[in-house]
Amino acid sequence: MQHTQTPPDDSTPDESTPDDSTRDIAESGSRGLPHTFKAFEDPNFRWFFASLCGGFASMNIQMFIRGWLVFEITGSYEKLGWMSAAGGVVGLFAAPLGGVVADRVRQKKHVLQLCQAFNGLVTIWVGWLIAAGSLEFVHLLAASVLQGVAMNAMMPARQALTKDVVGLSLLTNAIALNTSGMNTARLLLPGLAGGMVAALGGGGGDIDPAKWVYLVMTLLYFSGSLILFKVDVPDRLQEARSREPMLDELKAGFRYVLRTHTIFMLLGCNFLMVFFSMTYFTLLPGFAKEVLDAGPDALGLLISVGGTGSLVGSLLIASMGNRGRARVILAGSLLLGVALLLFAVSTNYWLSMLLLVLVGLGQSARMSLSNVLIQSYVDDDYRGRVMSIYMLEMSVLSIVVYPISVLADAVGPQWTVGASAIGLIVLVLILYRVPSYRDLD
Repeated sequence: MQHTQTPPDDSTPDESTPDDSTRDIAESGSRGLPHTFKAFEDPNFRWFFASLCGGFASMNIQMFIRGWLVFEITGSYEKLGWMSAAGGVVGLFAAPLGGVVADRVRQKKHVLQLCQAFNGLVTIWVGWLIAAGSLEFVHLLAASVLQGVAMNAMMPARQALTKDVVGLSLLTNAIALNTSGMNTARLLLPGLAGGMVAALGGGGGDIDPAKWVYLVMTLLYFSGSLILFKVDVPDRLQEARSREPMLDELKAGFRYVLRTHTIFMLLGCNFLMVFFSMTYFTLLPGFAKEVLDAGPDALGLLISVGGTGSLVGSLLIASMGNRGRARVILAGSLLLGVALLLFAVSTNYWLSMLLLVLVGLGQSARMSLSNVLIQSYVDDDYRGRVMSIYMLEMSVLSIVVYPISVLADAVGPQWTVGASAIGLIVLVLILYRVPSYRDLD
């Protein structure tokens, strides 16, 4: 089959990748690690992974604590949608600029360090407001906006830096291991955070114990920033293009996507898959309380248990080769859609927990391999900007979720989640009949 673009040849020298000695460590197999953990043979990647784990841990705790606080304070699905939309609006502007920055800076890791530290300052501010008894919804909304700026500025650089650390030959493995780290954090930390809040008496309107959760998040953000000093990648050589106005570089990135069929198709299909598959997560705090009669500890466990399937799925992805990756995305997305549809109609907590394991398993295939396919087919000069457009999709989706949350207030969360699941299943069945997508490796 003919593709409009083929993955770049990793044998071509690239100033943005580590030197030959680093690549030899990553590819020699001298330490005999199983292929699933191959990227860990590179000490640079081990430090990079450790740093990311600090951010992953904080992000997954925040998945629980922010949604729980909003619903405890307001009792409104619409307000949950507001939280999502606020970060999305910011991302519309911050994500594209973050991609330009990633393609311009000499050292991408410094972008990550500054953003992680900034997130730590925001979390300690929210924790102080809780301790002072003055936290309101508007403060959580402001925190969502501020951290949305940092996240969208950081993510394109983080995605592009992964390739700089390990090269294209280990990119599938490295991204899958990164996803495994995130899923491990998701497996352990929301449940622990929910248990901490419940053990300290949280719930029924009492939010004071959440201050300790925010203190833990602050420490994790700062530790992740400091560990990045151990990641050793060469400075990127500055090119004449880097002196062009940022707006011109941003426009060039969008033109590249529009004229490159494979990249445009991958981004478009990923957008639709995320739209249909992520609605449930925004509504989960209210869904758990009203449909499953779950308290903060049970909500945290629901979020965590989804990480079980995601962890298993991401480890399976780390073990696979570089063939048939689009088919795996479609198979995982089909499993995800069916599991979400069953989750929507379930009112039994333990059955819903089992279904979220399957949701996590399917979601991990889409998350890991969509990223890998895009990075495999993109030109290096546009990598940061294309990954920023990948992030921009998430911002648009965060905004689109707002009317979905209003719909949940009107018709209930079960109907809303069920309709999204059906949409995902239909999309996957259509894409199975599109060879230009289905047969991508």
